Amino acid sequence: MNTLESALSPDLDVIKPSPSPSTILLSEETPTLAWLIILDPPHRGKLYRIKSSGVTIGRAEDNDIVLEDETVSRHHARVLVESGIGRPQVYIQDLASVNGVFVNGERVTRRLIEDEDRITIGETRFVFKHL
Repeated sequence: MNTLESALSPDLDVIKPSPSPSTILLSEETPTLAWLIILDPPHRGKLYRIKSSGVTIGRAEDNDIVLEDETVSRHHARVLVESGIGRPQVYIQDLASVNGVFVNGERVTRRLIEDEDRITIGETRFVFKHL
């Protein structure tokens, strides 16, 4: 029985304090408090958390965010997370797409994105949220 299993109470399904001073890591990934949120129907309000390892966006099924839109390239853009002072810095990068990536209406190849920036990829508009 591992430490997590021994910490679970069979009666209440809650975690009891562990008698040892060790810490249980549930995930190796450092959390990034950043999201892309779709602004328009039919997927308005859909949230995509930006992982510390980054996120890929495109039409192909192997992307983290798949957009079913013929104006979007198979591998259209990548969101990158880099360490910064105080909190991670988040960038969006165009992956040589035909129709481009737009931040606040300006076509970009790579750009630091900030809270409330509007990102357009094909027909999909996102708002970027960073806490």
